[in-house]
Amino acid sequence: MPSLKRKGEVPLPARALPRLHSVHCLLPTAYCLLLTAYFSQAIPQTTNSTSASQRHYELGAAALQKRDWTAAIRELQLALKARPQWAAAHNALGSALMQTSQFDEAVKEFRQAIAQDPDLAPAYLNLGRALERRNDLDQAIKCYQNAVRLEPDWAEPHDALGFLLGHRGNLLGAKSEFEVAIKLRPDSADAHYHLGVTHYLLHDYPSATSELDEALRLAPSNPDAHYYLGQAYHEQGQMKQAIDQLQTAVKLQPASGQFQNALGVALQQEGDSADAAAAFRKATGLMPNDPEPHNNLGLILLNQGDGDNAIREFKSALKLNPEYLAAGNNLGLAYLQKAQWEEAIAEYRRLTAIAPDYAEAYYNLAVALKEKEDFDGATAALRRAIELDPSLPEAHYTLGVVFWQQGELDKAAAELRAAAEARPNYEQAHSVLGSVLRQKGDLDAAQAELQTALKLDPQDAGAHQALGTVYKQKGNTTAASEEFSRSEEINKAKMNVQAATLATNTGANQLLEGDVDGAIEKFRAALKLAPDFAPAHFQLGIAFLRKGDSAQASAEFEKAHQLDPHLRPPRQGQE
Repeated sequence: MPSLKRKGEVPLPARALPRLHSVHCLLPTAYCLLLTAYFSQAIPQTTNSTSASQRHYELGAAALQKRDWTAAIRELQLALKARPQWAAAHNALGSALMQTSQFDEAVKEFRQAIAQDPDLAPAYLNLGRALERRNDLDQAIKCYQNAVRLEPDWAEPHDALGFLLGHRGNLLGAKSEFEVAIKLRPDSADAHYHLGVTHYLLHDYPSATSELDEALRLAPSNPDAHYYLGQAYHEQGQMKQAIDQLQTAVKLQPASGQFQNALGVALQQEGDSADAAAAFRKATGLMPNDPEPHNNLGLILLNQGDGDNAIREFKSALKLNPEYLAAGNNLGLAYLQKAQWEEAIAEYRRLTAIAPDYAEAYYNLAVALKEKEDFDGATAALRRAIELDPSLPEAHYTLGVVFWQQGELDKAAAELRAAAEARPNYEQAHSVLGSVLRQKGDLDAAQAELQTALKLDPQDAGAHQALGTVYKQKGNTTAASEEFSRSEEINKAKMNVQAATLATNTGANQLLEGDVDGAIEKFRAALKLAPDFAPAHFQLGIAFLRKGDSAQASAEFEKAHQLDPHLRPPRQGQE
């Protein structure tokens, strides 16, 4: 969680909304990926009859087997012209019409087959398929149930019924039907796949993994099965396996933006920011109307030190969906990180207008208002955030800071204690509480809080400064001097990091515009200010790649990764 400071004052943390995993957005419609394309043709063994209808039927059946739908339709229509009450021919003709997307005509043929033979289970199965394509799901379910009733030992109707039950949200009913289908036909890749996805949606990830593994053993080229298997591994924290499966899904279906986005999420969680960014960029191109990849890419860019382009991505997401709360919150966060207080205030006011119960937006609004010294506005926003979410430690902390700056020390101490109680390892709360207690004259309690803060974060310059003041007041001048010196050293380093961040952002923009030499100059300037600033090493590595200097690029990527394990070199062609 980033820290924000204004002119050496108390840092206030902004709360970022986590990236939304693509799978969460898929849950209501996940079964749209389960579509299969089998049709039972139900063509019986023929006799030696030489009748015209029989010959046309046989020719139609042969054309169906050859996938010559036009010939099949012609011959089966001729067969039915001579023998209009032939149930099997109506069923076969309906199958051919389905293959040419003539769903209304197919429905008529399947219903004719059932009218002629009410016990013809394949006609019910095929009618269900046709009704599915017309989105008449209630009637399709009834058709599948009839097929199951007529032929309970036939796996396909159980699988088809399970699919629609799952689509309707009856996951337990779907699971039962898929299990029956597998018992009847253990080699059904579709049934194993469907059952695996159902386990996934029921959050039974080990069972999902088992079924999807079996589905892929039977049908290794199913990209959706690889996708869901990757997601199941992801949910279990098995990131290497997740990435392997998602990469296979992308290889099999490279035009799927959904797969690219999921791969990016997994890569980012594993710390491979460069490849994650590349996947998100591909996803934005493949899903131009989906805001999520833009939001995900924006978060990557922020972590890489490219704040300006992160803002562009968040704005792109919001252009597609102005009510996308995650992107709005993250855009405000990017403004806060760049000290663009007015823009942050405007964005968070917009968010609270469209989502009045959004506690984190009120909290981040308060952070921006406090930076503008609008303490009344900040206090009101913080009280609203606490009202909405009393357990939000940052809100208690920031309200304590506001009270402290207004001289209300008792109120400040109460809020800061509430923050520390809500999160015992909240270093900033202990640090500021120590300063408040020092001002109240409780030097022993102040020393204890400040020492706790420095145990949690030895790089807190404010805590060193405040502890030095406590030691000075207690007469320990040697300890005080040491704390003051350490505070000055840390503050100088932080100022250098702020300047390095600005230089890195400028260089990233120049790199995007093709000015590689200018970008390199900025990145080197950043590293002169802050030699351990990982984003500058990373961006310099990308610049050297653009120059064709792979040796220097590798060296910079290695330094960046050592300083921040989340920064990994991009794969070839993805810089």
